[in-house]
Amino acid sequence: MQLSDSVADAAVKQYAIERLSKLLRHPDDLVYKADDVRRKLAQEKLLIDAQLSTDVRRQFDDVQEGIELLYSTRGQINRVKTDMQQVDRLCNQAQSYLTNFDRIQKISIANRNFVRANEFYLQFSEFHEQYTLVRQMLADAQTHFDHGDFNLLRLHYFLHKLEDFRSRALGFTGVSDADSAQTLQQMFGGLDALVAEFEAFLWHVASSIYDLALRGRANVVVQLLKVVEAEEAADRAQEREREGAGLARRQSAMSSTSSAASASAAAAAALARGPRKERQVKHYRQKLLDLIQSMVTRRVDDFIANEAAGLDAITEVTGFVVDELTFVAEAVAPAFPPSYFIFDVFVDEYHRAVVKNADALSSADDLEGGAILALLRWVREYYSAMRKELSIPRDRLRPPLLDGREDQLAQEYLDIAVRKIREWVANLMRTETASFVARQDAPTMAEDGLYVTNASVFLFEIVNQNIDVVIEAQRAKLLCDLVAECNKVFQDLAKQWRDLLDAEKAKQIDTPDTVAEGLVDYTMSLANEQIRSVVQAETIRDETGDRLSRSHQERFKAELSQTMDIFMNVAEAATQTLADIVFSDLRPITSALYTVDWYQDDLLQPVIETLMDYCQDFHDHLDKYLYKRLMQDLLSRFALSYIDAVAAKVRFHKGQTSEKLNLELHRATKFFKQHMDAGAVGETLNVVRILISLIDSTPTMIFLEFFSVKKQYPDLPLQLVEDILTKRDDLEKQQLKSILESLRQKSKGDTGSSLAKQRTLFSKLKNYPPLGSTTPGRFF
Repeated sequence: MQLSDSVADAAVKQYAIERLSKLLRHPDDLVYKADDVRRKLAQEKLLIDAQLSTDVRRQFDDVQEGIELLYSTRGQINRVKTDMQQVDRLCNQAQSYLTNFDRIQKISIANRNFVRANEFYLQFSEFHEQYTLVRQMLADAQTHFDHGDFNLLRLHYFLHKLEDFRSRALGFTGVSDADSAQTLQQMFGGLDALVAEFEAFLWHVASSIYDLALRGRANVVVQLLKVVEAEEAADRAQEREREGAGLARRQSAMSSTSSAASASAAAAAALARGPRKERQVKHYRQKLLDLIQSMVTRRVDDFIANEAAGLDAITEVTGFVVDELTFVAEAVAPAFPPSYFIFDVFVDEYHRAVVKNADALSSADDLEGGAILALLRWVREYYSAMRKELSIPRDRLRPPLLDGREDQLAQEYLDIAVRKIREWVANLMRTETASFVARQDAPTMAEDGLYVTNASVFLFEIVNQNIDVVIEAQRAKLLCDLVAECNKVFQDLAKQWRDLLDAEKAKQIDTPDTVAEGLVDYTMSLANEQIRSVVQAETIRDETGDRLSRSHQERFKAELSQTMDIFMNVAEAATQTLADIVFSDLRPITSALYTVDWYQDDLLQPVIETLMDYCQDFHDHLDKYLYKRLMQDLLSRFALSYIDAVAAKVRFHKGQTSEKLNLELHRATKFFKQHMDAGAVGETLNVVRILISLIDSTPTMIFLEFFSVKKQYPDLPLQLVEDILTKRDDLEKQQLKSILESLRQKSKGDTGSSLAKQRTLFSKLKNYPPLGSTTPGRFF
C-alpha cells in the first residue's frame, strides 16, 4: 500500500468516527438508535453504489466515444495531407505551363507596391492635418472633462491610426537612406508627446472612476475599458507576431532547401503586408489594476487619517468600507466586463488597505488593555459586517486582519488586565490591612447599622470595568478567562485575610493587653464586606451570564459561583473567628464544668451575660445571614462544651448533676430562643439531654439507653460513654466493667466509613475521636 492510500484510509476512518460521534452522542443511543443508524447507512450505501455504477458506465461511454473520434480524426488528417500534396503538385505543374512566369510575378509585385506607395503618399500628406485634429480633440476633452463632453473611443481611434501609420512609415527606413530616416523621425517627433499626453489623460479618467460613476457617467468608464481592451488586443497581436517571427527564423534555419517558388511567395507576402516598426507592449490592463490599487489605498488612508484616526474611531472604518464596496457593486462594477471580476478586485484592495492600517495600529508597543479590546471588537464587527452586508465570508478575506493574532492580543489584554487588578488589589489590601490591625477608629457603619469597610465597592469597581469592556468587545471566552484569573487574585486575597484573622485572633486570645481594641467590630465589618462581595458577584453572574451564548454561559456562571464561594469562605472564617473570641472569654467558665465550683456556684449566669453582650452587637451590626450562622455556631459550641468537659477530672453525682444540668439547659434554651428558631435550639441542645440521660440511667437500662441514642446519633463516641459511666459515683467497679464490656462487644460492628455519611454534632468534639471509635477507655 502506498502512502497516499494509507492517508486516504485514515481520512475516511476519521470521517466515519466523527459522523458516528454525531449520530450516537449518548450511551443509550447504542441501544435505541443503533438499528435506525444501521438501516440509514445501508440505504445511503445502496444509493452511493447505484450512483457510482451509473458514473462508471457513463465514463466508459465517454472514453469509447473519444477513441472513435480519434480514429475518425486520424483519417481526416490523412485525407487533408493527401489533398495538400495534390495542390502543391498542381502548382508546380502550372508554373511549367506558363511562359515568363518570373516576369509576370515581378510585374505583379511592382504593381502592388506602386498602389501601396500611392496610398502611403496620400496618408503621408494628410498626417499633419490628422495630427492637429487629434491634438485639438484631446485639448477639448481636457478642457471639458468635468462636463464629460468627450469621446475616448474616437480619440483613441484617430491616435491609433496615426501610430499605425508611423509604424509602417518607419518600417520603410530599413531600406531607405539615413537622410530619409532622419526626416521621418523629425516629422513624427511630436506624436510621442501626444501619445504620452493621451495616456496621462486616460489614467486621469481612470482615477476619476468614483466621480464618474457618482455623476452617472458610466458611459465614460465603458469607453475607458474599451480603449484598454483594444490596447490589450494589440499587445496580444504583437506577442503573436514576435512568436511567429521567431518561429519563421527557426524554420528558415532548419529548412535551407526550400524551393525558389516558396521563397518568392514569402517575399511577396512580406511586401504585401508592408514593413512595420515593432510596437511597444503597453500592458494597459495591468496599469489599470495598479491604478485601482493605489486609488483604493489612498481613499482608505485618507479616511482613516481624517475621520477615523486612532483606535477610538477604528470602528468607523467598517461602515466606510461597506459603503464604498456597496457603491462599487452598484455603480462601478456593472461598467466592467465580467472577465475582470472587478468587484473581487475592489474587495481585495480595500481589505489589503484595511489590513495595512490595522497592522500599523496593532504593532504599537504601548497598547493599553482598552485599546486591545477595541481592536478585537472592531475585527469581529468588520468580519460580521462584510458577511451580513456584502455576503463576503471571513475566509474569503485574505490576509486576515491582525495577521490572525486575535488570540495572542486577547492574551496580552488578559495579562495587562490581571496585572493591573493585582496591583490595585495589593494597594487596597495594604490599606485595609493597616486599618484592620491598627483599629484606630470605629468601623464605618452603613445605613442599616451594619459595620462595613466599602472595600468591596472599590474591589468590584475595577473588576466591573474590565468585565464591561470585554462584554462590549463581544469576547465571551476572554470574559470567562478574565473571571478565572480574577478568582486566582481573590484566592490570594482570601488567604491573606484568613492569615490576618488567625494572627489577630491569636494575639487577642493569648496577649489581649497588647493588641488594639475593636477586633470584634472590625471582624464583623470584614465579614459583612465579604457578603457584599458575594452579592455583587451574584449580580454579575445573573445579569451578565444571560447575555452570553450557551456555549460560554455555563462556564461563566461556574466561575462566578466559585468567586462567591471564595468570599463566602472568608466570611465564614470571620464568623468562626468571632465564635473563637467569644469562647476564649468563656474558657475559664467552661473549663470549670462539673468541678466543685460548678456544683457550688452559678457559673451559667456570667456565660449568659457574656453571650448576651456579644449577641446584641452581632444582631445589630452583623449581616443577618451571617448572624444566623454565627448563632448556630455559638449554640453548637455551647452544647459541645458540656460534652468535651467530661474528659477533664470531674465527677458526676447521682441526682445532683442531672438536676443542675437540667436547670442550666432550661436557662440556656430560653436565652438562645430569643435569637434563634426554637426547633433548631432544641435539636442542638438535645446532645446535652443525652448526656443527662446517660448520667441518670440505671445500671440495667444503660445498655438500652446507649443503643437508643446510637440510632439517632450514630457517631456517638464509645469513649465518651465510657468516660461518663466511669465518672458516675453510683456505679461499682465490677458492675461498671461488665457494662463497658457489653457496650464494646456490641459496638464492634461500627466503622468510621459507615458512620462518615451520618455526621452529627458528636463528630465535632475536640476531646473524643469521631466516627464511633471503639478505643478502650482510659480507666480500664
